Amino acid sequence: MSSDPGSNSDLRRTLRRLKPAGQRTRLKPRDCSQLLWIGQMQRLPKLLLDTTVYIDQLQGKLPRDVEISLRATGLWHSAVTECELSALAGLLDPAHPDSTRAIEEVLASIEQRPSHRIVNPDREVWQEAGVLAGLLARLQQYGKADQRRVLNDALIFLSAAKAGLAVLTRNIADYDLLAQLAGRGSVIFYQTT
Repeated sequence: MSSDPGSNSDLRRTLRRLKPAGQRTRLKPRDCSQLLWIGQMQRLPKLLLDTTVYIDQLQGKLPRDVEISLRATGLWHSAVTECELSALAGLLDPAHPDSTRAIEEVLASIEQRPSHRIVNPDREVWQEAGVLAGLLARLQQYGKADQRRVLNDALIFLSAAKAGLAVLTRNIADYDLLAQLAGRGSVIFYQTT
């Protein structure tokens, strides 16, 4: 079986940069004043939308100023958010009267995405996301469910960073810590009321 020396060097480079063996201290969330907020920005970069944006939009909870801002910049989407949203088709109780409508809304949201604006994690991103998510899970003492969730967040975060995009999310808890650990990438936050 032949191996791809390029991918091995990518993983080794990631390990040298992140230094997981030297990381032993639990991370602390930064103060909200240290984070980048969508309402404070004069000019928005191109955005990769986190799953929270779609959920808030589908539930009618996306703040009006965020909706307006989204119309003013280039939007990109992630195959990872498609997976997270698609999971609802299997998770929702088919006997519940609102499930069919909810699944149709999710499908429509995914089908509206232009295929040339979908970002897919490549092998290098998957490897780095695995290290980053594992490191974050160890430092923060996450359980199994949180470990899986943060892997998806790491895939979205690193895909955006590699593509030169900023992630838009209301998930302050995970993305703030991912940004602290990764030491690169850009995250813009919003809150619902």
